Amino acid sequence: MVIMLVQEYDDKMLALLNDSAYKVLQNDPTASLQKKTNNMAKRLADLKLIDRSTLGRLQTQSATCPRIYGQPKAHKPNLPLRPVVPNITAPTYQLSKFIAHILQTTFTSQYNVKDSFTFAQEINAITIPSEHVLVSFDVVSLFTNIPKNLIIRSIIFRWTDIKKGTEINLDLFLEMIELCLDNSYFKFRDKYYQQTFGTAMGSPLSPILADYVMEDLLGTVINRIGFTPPVIKKYVDDLFLVLHESQVEHILGIFNQYDPHLQFTMELEKEGALPFLDTLVIHNTDDHTLQTRWYSKAISSGRLLNYHSYHPTNMKLNVATNFIKRVTQLTTSMPIEQQKHIIFQNLRQNNYPSSLINRLMNRTRIAVTPSTAHSSFHAEAEPQQSPQPPANHHPTLEPQPPPPPRIPPPPTNINTSEVPPTEVQATAATYKSLPNIPTLTPSIIGILKKDYSSFS
Repeated sequence: MVIMLVQEYDDKMLALLNDSAYKVLQNDPTASLQKKTNNMAKRLADLKLIDRSTLGRLQTQSATCPRIYGQPKAHKPNLPLRPVVPNITAPTYQLSKFIAHILQTTFTSQYNVKDSFTFAQEINAITIPSEHVLVSFDVVSLFTNIPKNLIIRSIIFRWTDIKKGTEINLDLFLEMIELCLDNSYFKFRDKYYQQTFGTAMGSPLSPILADYVMEDLLGTVINRIGFTPPVIKKYVDDLFLVLHESQVEHILGIFNQYDPHLQFTMELEKEGALPFLDTLVIHNTDDHTLQTRWYSKAISSGRLLNYHSYHPTNMKLNVATNFIKRVTQLTTSMPIEQQKHIIFQNLRQNNYPSSLINRLMNRTRIAVTPSTAHSSFHAEAEPQQSPQPPANHHPTLEPQPPPPPRIPPPPTNINTSEVPPTEVQATAATYKSLPNIPTLTPSIIGILKKDYSSFS
């Protein structure tokens, strides 16, 4: 949590919006943009490129102007703000999701890592050449600095693959992308703004477009330097590389020459270690192997869902179990006893009972590596599953109620011939969430289970 004076927050936001990437609008453009978006969806339907259900999803009659907010970068000096535009209310939101889905289903990368677990699995036990160092490159404000021409060029270059996921032709597809990119707008205080450069943080289209551009950037840079680094991993705008110590500055310069808007900062390993995502990569200088540890930034509060908070018990158990898995599965360069200490320290700080922590650790399978084979948590030989609370772990907390029931489809004697297909589908199932009220909620769940055989 960051507490900031309103005036200070406004000053920082206005400084951001004073950039040439934004311009002030005279009025709210929502109505006209909604009409453009709906017309585009109708064109797709008229050309038989989307079905009636998709048309209904892409069109909207109730769009509202998104409101930008600044997310403080707590790990950086002077608390700079990251501009975020939650586009879910914007006219182009569903169209952006539609385009993003097409791009995601046809995109492949030889550098991407899905998450920290994938990264740790691919990095651990790698042996790197001598006189090489760990280095990370990070793009400065990637989303808001991606030139549109790089996006268009990337789409054209990869169209052979993209067209496998759609029947839309290239010209119309580019027109759809430009409609979304050119109409990124928002409101701050009493003024309307349009983003004239880059992509908006908060748009479902931005991450995949950034992936396309970064993939092309890496391909170009590797061609320019004439070789592929021994290790190169990418997660959105963060790059992890292994480079010869004499070439780091030269290669950073080549990255920064790719486009004047895409500039990289660099971090070198310190004392044989470098953080990446939420791992700390350890460079063993004696045998030049790599190992990982679970890592949290110095500014991290260590706060998890508190055990005494007013939440379902199973939710708290899942939080604790996932934390245990994260620490143990991301760590291969630390004895088990030290891992246990980290787990206890963090979970006890959030009021989880020691007996419960022990039980959860015993129920959580540990991926034993050569460095930890001499020790273990004495894990029980049973399938992985969400742990159940001990019978007497906390008498005042009720068990987590099962998920809300799925309502059966309407009776078969309904005359569906007079109901549009999308409406029939919409009435087939209804989902409702129940608040967690100890004693009351489990009783309601018990009653519902008697009447709905599909309840689980």
